[in-house]
Amino acid sequence: MLDFVTRLAFFAVAPRLVVLVAALYPVGGAVAQIGLALVVFFVAEAARSLAARSKLAALVLSSQLQFDEYYRAHPPRPFLYYVAYPLLFPYWLTNREARREFLLFKGYTLASFALLVVSLGLQFVRFFPPELTLRDFVPIAAKTFAVETVVVLLFLMPIFTSVVHYHRARARGRLAAILVAGIVSSGLAIERIERSRDPVVSLATRERVRLRTKSNGREATKAQSLALIAAWRALPKEKGDVDSDGKVEEVPLDAARAALGRFYKNDETFAFDLWREVKGRQQTLVLYFEARQKNPPIWLGMDGKGIVFHDSKRLPKGAFPAMAVAADALGE
Repeated sequence: MLDFVTRLAFFAVAPRLVVLVAALYPVGGAVAQIGLALVVFFVAEAARSLAARSKLAALVLSSQLQFDEYYRAHPPRPFLYYVAYPLLFPYWLTNREARREFLLFKGYTLASFALLVVSLGLQFVRFFPPELTLRDFVPIAAKTFAVETVVVLLFLMPIFTSVVHYHRARARGRLAAILVAGIVSSGLAIERIERSRDPVVSLATRERVRLRTKSNGREATKAQSLALIAAWRALPKEKGDVDSDGKVEEVPLDAARAALGRFYKNDETFAFDLWREVKGRQQTLVLYFEARQKNPPIWLGMDGKGIVFHDSKRLPKGAFPAMAVAADALGE
């Protein structure tokens, strides 16, 4: 019973964290791979039959069928072993059976490795040139790979092995209970993301914004100026779209992001926000990107006369803290 309660508590928390991490890092591929492995585990006989008839199916399902083969011969270890898995390094690299299990989750078949290479190549071609190079791409890709590995070892291994454990034990009631807890946990995270004021922008995308701005400050400033002008023109008709904390949304923000698209990639434009303060006859509109991670914010302001400025002394008192709060999409 204690083991079941521990697993249930884990399923009530872990899927939610996985969804939130997936919103900030592109780890969806790893989640999909483990999810497919679970599906194949449940329908292993049909999957093996399909793989025997089709070379393409055999290529696609090869790694998933290895999960089924391994856990049919080796029952999952105690749950706490998987919870503490990252702390057991390098045991699971030096022990043959433990290493084999590790490679099931983070090893690459020829097909999956080719898919990874193609995916990375498409990401680079689509999101990095002309301002950013391979030198900029490699650290971001490496960080994403590291986060993906942590997610797999810390969350997905305990989830997968718990499902396998109860499926093998024919404990349908307990299996149903942890699956329901996982679904509810995931649903709460998805609902939180959907309620966010802005689209959640991945940390990889935010890093590209910072690097692209740094690579060509002149063109970046030009795009930001055009965005401010476009947003300012939309303000008189959309005064109701300024929240109590100064955040400007809807039409002005859409106009600003469209103008930013002349220099920034489409997903990067969603990292920018608008903030406005009106005191008497004085008005200030600021386009800003909250860089976080100890990096200074990227911003440009415009006063009521339409003059663009980048002098922080011309900003209203407390502007930066107010913008930082308004820019926090998840309200963390």
